[in-house]
Amino acid sequence: MLERKLFMAGVLGIWLCGAVVPVSVLAATPAVPGVQKADGEIVWLDLQLGRLRLAEDRTRGPQATVEYRITEHETQVTDRADKQFLSIADLRAGQEIYLESRVSGAEQLATKITVEPMSAPLFQQAEGTIKSANANQGTFVLLENASPTSMALESSFSFDAEDIVAMESPSLQPVRLEIRPGDLVKVDYVVNSGQRIARSMMRYSAWPAPTTTTTTTTSTTTTSQ
Repeated sequence: MLERKLFMAGVLGIWLCGAVVPVSVLAATPAVPGVQKADGEIVWLDLQLGRLRLAEDRTRGPQATVEYRITEHETQVTDRADKQFLSIADLRAGQEIYLESRVSGAEQLATKITVEPMSAPLFQQAEGTIKSANANQGTFVLLENASPTSMALESSFSFDAEDIVAMESPSLQPVRLEIRPGDLVKVDYVVNSGQRIARSMMRYSAWPAPTTTTTTTTSTTTTSQ
């Protein structure tokens, strides 16, 4: 009887050891081949151009700024709880995000962006034509793009030349800040004590043409004899 109990205990021990998976094995999640991960703050984005610039988390060392391509159909956007259906249109400059990307041609394509919750857009956006500017005072007046039924709206902005990010389309490269009357620009700004403070500016040589899709339908007519 004792030998039978010892035999059963040995069989049970072998079964348990085979069924239990080490915690380290369960916790280890193999990386998806080709997928890269990053986190940080969005410093600039343009939905028409399909570009996003991320300032990676500076706690890991010198801050690096990396550019990614974003598209409506290839970039999934979600919240931390993965409960909200979002899109790239919900992204804002100044937002903290976690990003997954893969190589697509000569670019890094953002395939998934996880956003931190925001009670309201941190940055707002305006676009139009520079009416006047004073570099010494750090101010400019923007004639915001008007709708077909309204007049252009004049808006005043201030900026810090050491803080504002200036870029130029289509190169998307940082440039020396030069604000001239007549320039076509898109401005990301914050509102502080009722004052619009520009934080980044994209200068265009001409406004990007809207993307349109043309569908051709061919019909066939059959004639009965």
